Amino acid sequence: MRPTRTRVVSCPESVGDTRCHGCVDEAFLVHRQEAIHVLCLNSIAFMKAIIVGAGAAGLTAGYLLDRSGVEFEILEARSEYGGRVRKLEGFADFPIDLGAEWIHRWIAARPPIFTELLQGEDPRLPTFQEHLETVSQWTGEKLRTRNWWRYIPKPTDLKFVDGTWFDALDRLVTPGVAERLHLNTPVTSIDYRANSVSVETLSGEKFQADRVLVTTPISMLQRGGIRFNPDLPKSKKDEIMKERMPGGLKVFLRFSQRFYPDLIYVGGFLKGGVLNECGYYNAALGKNSECNVLALFTQGAKAERYIEQSTEEDLLHYVLLELDSMFEGRASSLYEDHVIQNWAREPYIHGSYSQRKASAKKLAEPVAGKLFFAGEAMNIDGKTIAVHGACASAYAAVDAMCSSAA
Repeated sequence: MRPTRTRVVSCPESVGDTRCHGCVDEAFLVHRQEAIHVLCLNSIAFMKAIIVGAGAAGLTAGYLLDRSGVEFEILEARSEYGGRVRKLEGFADFPIDLGAEWIHRWIAARPPIFTELLQGEDPRLPTFQEHLETVSQWTGEKLRTRNWWRYIPKPTDLKFVDGTWFDALDRLVTPGVAERLHLNTPVTSIDYRANSVSVETLSGEKFQADRVLVTTPISMLQRGGIRFNPDLPKSKKDEIMKERMPGGLKVFLRFSQRFYPDLIYVGGFLKGGVLNECGYYNAALGKNSECNVLALFTQGAKAERYIEQSTEEDLLHYVLLELDSMFEGRASSLYEDHVIQNWAREPYIHGSYSQRKASAKKLAEPVAGKLFFAGEAMNIDGKTIAVHGACASAYAAVDAMCSSAA
């Protein structure tokens, strides 16, 4: 049954340079690059949408469609939603972000979800500005281990005090979204030859929709994880293959005592002071914690050198050996426990985040007016990737879907 609408309100004919498309039961404002977009959805009450993937982009899209009254389903291949956002509890006296961790406030195209979050409107998710007191650079020379200096961070980098990015995304799973969320439902093919689109899952179940929004990681499209009938245009496939999504690794180590600075650069710096190869950081910094947790994050070529260790025990040995060389053997003697998150080996993900080698605009370009695309690699509003880019891309995709049906 199609959803019925209540509480219809009027909308202005235009806001800035953006014209509306009718009226909406509960108009919602989409803030992107200092413009206010009002989506008026009365004219698309007939539309049903399928969202493929329940990561940051898929959940944001579901949240928006739920508020608009559009009928939809979300099909997620894995047994949990969140995508590359995942938390671990019990390892320390604070929850661990196994995936996305920082809130980058420098983003110009921040969706309203983050505006609300950063303004502290949700008391469950207080944030703090990360102030690093000591930083070290390690280039493999033992004398460099004591080269610590005070670091003044950008006034924009935030982290959660007691919560995680998963807790933030969990807010998007409203009752209306939860009842339409299908876990353990991998999509294997999308047939868009007819007026409607047919989506088939691994179990053989088929879903029909007027519009399909694909939010899987770019790596899944590169691997051919979903068959399209007809095939995607060559220009689209070429652009997909241009993108890079290298492997990513996070290792959290708990120690009985702290012996390390807040941040350790490994391998020096790239132009502009960007971290080269990998870094260790104090994961408990700013938390309400009495634990000593040092984390490693790396991606790309450096990550491969860690990941190529044949077993988890070998990888742990490799990391502790590296830390021992920096801190005179203290890592091994004070070590208590660890957890490793290897995103390169995660089914249906296979990597960390995109590198902006392809055109986000071309990646996000709809196909045949029926297939739409969103995800951190497809955020056309600026150069932002990660969770922020994924959510912003969902706003743009929902805007395009609704406009195409008006």
